[in-house]
Amino acid sequence: MDEFVTVEHAGNEAMAELIKQRLDGAGIACVIAPTNLAAVAGAGAGYAISVPAGQADDARALLGSS
Repeated sequence: MDEFVTVEHAGNEAMAELIKQRLDGAGIACVIAPTNLAAVAGAGAGYAISVPAGQADDARALLGSS
């Protein structure tokens, strides 16, 4: 199993879900994780979107990240 690496950050859960949908649609597995404890409480959260290391370049290309 590949190690997961972060390829994108989102400022809120809705944006993180949109990014996840885009990756899922391209067949790239991903997970969303809060980047701080405030996220768990729902207060001004940030989220990291991570994919298997072997798909990171494809995910970054799809999302337009470097």
